Amino acid sequence: MSAKRPGDESSALIKRQRVEDDPALQQMIVSSDGNNANKGALIQTIRRTSGLQAPIMCLQGHQGEILDVKFSPDGDSLASAGVDKTILLWKVYGDCQNYGILRLPKGAATSIAYASDSTLIAACTDHTLFLFDLKSGEVLRRFRGHRGIVNSVDVQRGGEGRGLFVSGSDDGTLRVWSEDVKEAVEVVELGYPITAVKWSADGQSIFVGGVDNDVHVFSLAHHSISYSLRGHTDTISSLALSPNQSLLLSASMDSVLHLWSVQPFAPTLNTANPAAHPRLVRSFYGAPAGFEGLLRKASWSKHPQADGGNLVAIGGADRSLTIWDATTGEIKYKLPGHTGTVVATDWSPKEPIVVSGGVEGVLYLGEVETR
Repeated sequence: MSAKRPGDESSALIKRQRVEDDPALQQMIVSSDGNNANKGALIQTIRRTSGLQAPIMCLQGHQGEILDVKFSPDGDSLASAGVDKTILLWKVYGDCQNYGILRLPKGAATSIAYASDSTLIAACTDHTLFLFDLKSGEVLRRFRGHRGIVNSVDVQRGGEGRGLFVSGSDDGTLRVWSEDVKEAVEVVELGYPITAVKWSADGQSIFVGGVDNDVHVFSLAHHSISYSLRGHTDTISSLALSPNQSLLLSASMDSVLHLWSVQPFAPTLNTANPAAHPRLVRSFYGAPAGFEGLLRKASWSKHPQADGGNLVAIGGADRSLTIWDATTGEIKYKLPGHTGTVVATDWSPKEPIVVSGGVEGVLYLGEVETR
């Protein structure tokens, strides 16, 4: 038997950081030979960026296509709306428990918005809107007035008004509601189906998108369109404001996302492209809309760790969630997992976590790397 050469052990030692010394590190088994003791397994150490139980969580409960998903204002829970006429309430952390079900009597919820930590508004296919109490699951109020499918709803966050929200419908009207009154407090006839609405930061204007392919800024004070953002070649599917409220993201069935400056005073000339609209900042490509005519929801990152709130996301017919750097237009991630078109997405206000929902009825929660 040959003797062990001196120094063999010491020369093979490499100092490595222990996982238990850094709570942000987690060991995961990437592949295994099936041995219970995990001998021969390929174990990878990853750096965690959130409090999720795992880097990716799969939430199943809907019996059909998911139409919208929203994180709660505190980021500890989320709500998802599906064609099965239910709105499911989920815990974000732990086992992602489905802790509540809101049932709709006739139509499915096409768009949802948290009015507060304890109330949620749903726009529905039966031409109505519902205000739910999230603690009891009861309907606090039902709002009637639209004569077509209600495609989009948004809650006023700024300005003097409180308890106001806006809805857009296939009936060609924009309606402003108060939580305390059943009838709309203001009705705006635009004459074409409205597919997306978003309230401005100051509460004085409403961004409107529809089948005319343009985004219009409607002034509530002057009861007229202040200006229009033209650049899309198909129906607007959703609108999203940046965290600092100065930029508007528009998504369209033309498979393009446009980023617009919506500050009060904008340049009269687009220096980067004189032929483009003066307010157009940049465009994002790479997420195909497909041929299903779905109102895909785009979203902005909200937490500072998620690249300083400079990430935008939308799902596509390529069965993935595409995430771009909003400052460069570069694709940062293509997140797979869905087996059909990804319709809805939203970002957590608490941590760098993004959620997506697809036509197969499945939600995925995932954390993203931070700078």
